[in-house]
Amino acid sequence: MKNIYEIAEKLYELDQQYNRLSWSQYTTGYDFGTSEAYNKILGELSSKENFEIVEKEYNESSTDLAEKRKAEIMYNWFQPYHLSKEANELSIQIQKLTTQLSQILNTHRSKIDGVEISSVDIGQILSADDDREKRKKAYFARAQVNKPLVDGGFCELVKLRKEYADKRGFHDFVEMRLKDDGLSPDIFNGWKKQVHKALPAMKDARQKAAEKYINDSRIMPWDESYISSKIAPSLNTKVDMLSYYSIIKNIFMKFGIDISKFNITYDVFSRANKSEWGYNFQISTGKDTRILANVKNLYKEYNVLMHETGHAVHSYLLDPKEIILNYGVSGIISEGIANLFGGLIYEEIFYKDFFGQKDCVKNEFAEIKKYSKINALRAIDTILFDQELYRNEINSLQDINELAFKNQKEVLNEEPFGDEYPWGYRIHHTECPIYLHNYFMGDVTCEMLKKVFCHSNSCITIMDKPIEFSKFLMDNVINSSGLYKYPELFKKISGEDFSLKYIL
Repeated sequence: MKNIYEIAEKLYELDQQYNRLSWSQYTTGYDFGTSEAYNKILGELSSKENFEIVEKEYNESSTDLAEKRKAEIMYNWFQPYHLSKEANELSIQIQKLTTQLSQILNTHRSKIDGVEISSVDIGQILSADDDREKRKKAYFARAQVNKPLVDGGFCELVKLRKEYADKRGFHDFVEMRLKDDGLSPDIFNGWKKQVHKALPAMKDARQKAAEKYINDSRIMPWDESYISSKIAPSLNTKVDMLSYYSIIKNIFMKFGIDISKFNITYDVFSRANKSEWGYNFQISTGKDTRILANVKNLYKEYNVLMHETGHAVHSYLLDPKEIILNYGVSGIISEGIANLFGGLIYEEIFYKDFFGQKDCVKNEFAEIKKYSKINALRAIDTILFDQELYRNEINSLQDINELAFKNQKEVLNEEPFGDEYPWGYRIHHTECPIYLHNYFMGDVTCEMLKKVFCHSNSCITIMDKPIEFSKFLMDNVINSSGLYKYPELFKKISGEDFSLKYIL
């Protein structure tokens, strides 16, 4: 497979350059040529000579599992660019418009009463402000980016993506995205029924929380973070974020992972023109990974830092020589590992350095984990909305808002909470559609991994044997994550097909 490796290496070099430019765009707000970099990648992918080499290797059907998987990954990567000239032209248009909309999103700043406010400050109001009306204002401030995105061409972007999926021969864009990721759309069958089955217990728990903390019977969207912080007030403890690196380093050391040996760049404090979301840019596997975040001074903000560092560590634990297999790692596995480390802020192994071993903190975090588990299936609402955008006619901001509230009614049986639904601030809809399921399914995967590990190691929690769990992750997940499609890897580890039962 010498020739196919050479092609992969060339693409990898171009991909690194594209990622560097994306990092610059997201941290400064300026585009120094991402579209041009993307076009170079497209040039390699649309090369007839390259495709003939890849297709030949794919059709030869090697008996070696790893070689066969590499050929499959490369073929699936190249094949879409050899269907038609129109499809390739659409791909360029989509990338160009996506970059333009990302610029709008990254540089946008919401306002409350005419005063500009950062997403970090909005989050803190939603989490800690006792004034419910102020929280409501902060929540709807997130919707202010909706109109600029639509005016900038978001509806056109949705149409272009639909057209592209059609040119590739798929039923719809959702099916195309899922199959590109090695998933079947059938994996979501029954999810609404699972939510509806859980609604009575969910509504009961939420009503009790609402009555206790906000003297009402219904939790509104602007109450969600506030109630979580009331259940676990330690989440809003002020901390010195300047020492974030040493704290993160210490916790990973407990798992036998020394991040000081890794070249991880952190950019974690807010500023003008910087994206207000959180990302890990895997510039070069095992050599250069970069973390963008926006934190201020609260304990709970370590969740995003640990999540993104989880991504970075995963990148460094992958074999940098396995360029092709690394492209085959499922987003579910990636987000699952990141969520696993992000969730450590609720564990004594992490919080004792801030709070000691106080029973009150232990009880708080036990209670918030219990409450979060009851509400876990609510994520399915936004996951299915992400998909419904591509299964309905979208021509205006009103169409999107109506669709969002319709989906919310069908999934959660909840009435609209206003005239506009804050959706645009979630960069996934613009940058990486049909992706939100990766976080939720990643959580399900984490619960499965914990159960399998604890059963085979005779322990109650992975915190009992963190070093052994780290090795378990390497041997069973990270070393195999590119070799198998997600459903195959899940079954290989658990012995059964993917199921929501692990999170229920």
